[in-house]
Amino acid sequence: MLSKPKFENRKLKRPQFLYQVVQDEVKAYIIEQGLMPGDALPPETELAEQLGVSRNSVREAIKSLESLGIVEARTGAGLFVRNFSFDPLLENLAYGMMFDLKDLADILEVRFHIEHSMIDQAVSAVTEEQLQQLDAILERMRALLAQGKEYTEEDRFFHRTLWANVKNRSVGKIVDVFWMVFSQARKRTPVPSNPDPMQIYQWHADIVESLAHRDVEAARVAIVRHYGNIQRLLDEMRLHRNGQAVTTEN
Repeated sequence: MLSKPKFENRKLKRPQFLYQVVQDEVKAYIIEQGLMPGDALPPETELAEQLGVSRNSVREAIKSLESLGIVEARTGAGLFVRNFSFDPLLENLAYGMMFDLKDLADILEVRFHIEHSMIDQAVSAVTEEQLQQLDAILERMRALLAQGKEYTEEDRFFHRTLWANVKNRSVGKIVDVFWMVFSQARKRTPVPSNPDPMQIYQWHADIVESLAHRDVEAARVAIVRHYGNIQRLLDEMRLHRNGQAVTTEN
């Protein structure tokens, strides 16, 4: 059974937000003690005693660390270091960007550079099964677009499937969180003039065709075209939202 090391000489001064300092101390302790995912931390009572703070401050700090994906509290077992995950960070990022289209544009640029520079990995890793899945998604997307129905879930499945086989799993997660943010932003700010539905289909079909031919340069061209169109939509959303703001102020 893992022995629980002691916090030593960590009596804290009392700042305005004490839980934040407790949070920093716990993170520093994990690093200094060389704790790994699954290793146990001292219980709340022991942390409070050794840091010279209340259990409420420790509890608040632990909740914050749990939301960041750094620790996890297991019922009846105690407090443990958690396996690192981008998910909590990306979820918070998604929520924050829904309200600022400038931030969304900045993330779009980052996402473009990631996908553009790594599309060669998607091309080399693509399988016949994956191509069949992408083709099936395209057909469903085309049918929905032709009927004027919502296609966002198919769009999300498309991008998830596109990056499913690359070695760097974070790429798919970053792409997925951008999709989630952009989708929510469009709901909050409708685009005045949507592109032709079949153009939307073609943007995605061009990517699949380049994958099927294992053509990296064609894939990069398709990514550039796809992102250029997304950028135009984002520009329209920003103009529309700014127009609403001006109207409200007047």
